[in-house]
Amino acid sequence: MEKRKRFIHLYVKLGIIFTLILLFVVFKILTNNQYFCENYSNSVLKVYSIIFGSISSFFPFSLFEIFLILNIAYVIIWIVFFVIGSNKYGIKKTYNMILRLVIVALSIVTIYQMTAGISYGREFPDIPQHNELIDDPQDYRKICMKFIDDFNDCASKLEYDENGSVVKPYSDDILVMKIQHEFNSLDSEYFYKFDSKVKPMYLTSWAYRMCSISGFSFIPFGEANYNFLNNDSYLPFTIAHEMAHARGAMPEEYANITAAYICLNSDDPYIRFSGHNVALWSLDSFIRATNNDNYISEFYQNIDSRIYKNNEYQNNYWEKHAQLQKFGNWINDLYLKSNNEKGTVSYTDNIDVVVTPTEYKISSYSRYQALYLWFYYDK
Repeated sequence: MEKRKRFIHLYVKLGIIFTLILLFVVFKILTNNQYFCENYSNSVLKVYSIIFGSISSFFPFSLFEIFLILNIAYVIIWIVFFVIGSNKYGIKKTYNMILRLVIVALSIVTIYQMTAGISYGREFPDIPQHNELIDDPQDYRKICMKFIDDFNDCASKLEYDENGSVVKPYSDDILVMKIQHEFNSLDSEYFYKFDSKVKPMYLTSWAYRMCSISGFSFIPFGEANYNFLNNDSYLPFTIAHEMAHARGAMPEEYANITAAYICLNSDDPYIRFSGHNVALWSLDSFIRATNNDNYISEFYQNIDSRIYKNNEYQNNYWEKHAQLQKFGNWINDLYLKSNNEKGTVSYTDNIDVVVTPTEYKISSYSRYQALYLWFYYDK
């Protein structure tokens, strides 16, 4: 009788494992079907995210952090009991422990694939872009100077610490509410309509900083998180980026361009500064496409010295704490490639230029460039 029960329990566990694997594989295949991903996201995931995102927003702390710590504790305890059990009863008698661990691991990755993973197959969000090539390359100078002037204007309205780093003018909670307002002002059905609360990771930010990771969104909880040890100048963009993930834009390129639009479209100089701080450097190829050395010098000389000091501190700060950067980049690259992205290069704004001994020419516009052109020509 006891032996029969053991077999029944074994078959049940194997059945659960088989079902989880099947579900994972099916949803992994469906990720390649954009039509399915879009419809699934706009129906099932939209409702799921609103429900679970609203629930998680009631908690002032990061549920993902608690979940992560509990899982690490579970694995440590599992290893201890596995070693004790295998020494006492032999490795063959510990199959139940192994199967339980497999079920827990498969449950997490399958639920993640059914929520976050499927969103990697969505179409590009309806963030405005201006992709028509400019006829006269000299127009690039006017465009660049307009946005440098705006960047400088934002910089002049902010405060800086003794290191030259931007100091945020208000609390993180107010910043989150301001960025929520920017999202709610979007005239788009692409993004889920709920006030996703982006939460600081107080318990694990030190580890994320060592890996040079500024934020993480855990879609099964409908929750976006940010590294509270981030630089203040980068914080609004990070929060907007993670909020874009939580609202349905999972590919990094999609979240980046959404965050850039949210920040650059804001009337708040601190939020807009953060957008320029990330995106404006994509205009370097614009000024180079004038093929005029004086214009290139003018471009960089006209940037406020406080912007340079802030960037210098920002770069030095991350280099100083990047003890596990290679490991973090490897994990992130592996994760992104497993979700049909190109890896960590997905964060990069791809500049398409042709350089000859006599000419620097733009062939097509990157996402950030096309966004800036929309602000210049179409807004």
